Amino acid sequence: MSTLVLSAASGGIFGAALTASGVYAPSVIVSQMGLTNFHMLKSFLAASACSALIIVSANRSGYAKLQHRTDSSYGWFMQYDANIVGGLLQGIGMTLTGACPGTVLVQTALGIKSAWNVAIGGVLGGVVFAKVGQQLKRSQATTSGGSKHTLQEQTGLSTATIVLIYEALCLMMITAATYLAPTRQCWLNPIIGGLLIGIAQATSVLFTRKTLGVSSAYQDIGKYFWSVVEGKSGPGLSNIVFAGGVIAGSKIISQYVPTIAETGSIISAPAAALGGFAMIFGARLAGGCTSGHGISGMSTMSLSSFITVASMFGGGIAAAFLTK
Repeated sequence: MSTLVLSAASGGIFGAALTASGVYAPSVIVSQMGLTNFHMLKSFLAASACSALIIVSANRSGYAKLQHRTDSSYGWFMQYDANIVGGLLQGIGMTLTGACPGTVLVQTALGIKSAWNVAIGGVLGGVVFAKVGQQLKRSQATTSGGSKHTLQEQTGLSTATIVLIYEALCLMMITAATYLAPTRQCWLNPIIGGLLIGIAQATSVLFTRKTLGVSSAYQDIGKYFWSVVEGKSGPGLSNIVFAGGVIAGSKIISQYVPTIAETGSIISAPAAALGGFAMIFGARLAGGCTSGHGISGMSTMSLSSFITVASMFGGGIAAAFLTK
């Protein structure tokens, strides 16, 4: 079967899972960053914990070789400098927009008003990064060849031990969030929603032998823009087709499951566009987004992904409290 068809199918299942889980709603994301609702966190942790088991199984069976993520080092101040800066930008953008690179596609499919402004800002972020991203790197940027990129390499523990510890920590955090923190009322339990996202990860590995990730599609759109302007060849279409599949899958499943009705009017047009730009530019600077680093990268026990996600939530929470 065509690679593009499989990418579209994988995106469709991911879009359907995001829609069913309810994590796409602007209020869910904004309230998570404001620490007033933990629906998003529980779905996120359940999805990542499920993905870790899928990735280990795929690698051990030999079906796929799913690599860890290396550091995003630009030679500014430390090895993980762009992971930190990019994560902070992405978190700020998520608070401003009530979206992430994947959920804005779902919001567009469901007709949430702020989504188009966020998407426009995101595409502009991808266009700008495609042009200047490499130029931001200093010549003395840290090379990642000999570094220890995973928790296994850092600690000397086996993959099985690290994954077991990660599963236990995710379970503890989900339990704590369930009993100590508020959760938005949704037709589907957020943990089940997270497991559905984990199933989407399984189908991505099964269909494409790749893990989930969305923000690269925005950069590929930017590369196509510059290829037309400069008369050069563009990148492949698989990432963009995957993003299109997310929109289609969300639209289809929304006909059969309850969706969260939101106008998105609480997000102003300037904030949506500016936040969309910061979110995508930051995601590409860090080498991944909430799905690429969070659901997938952390599941490969990549140190860069843990740093990026921590920076993402740090930037988002700080922005939420500063904009109250």
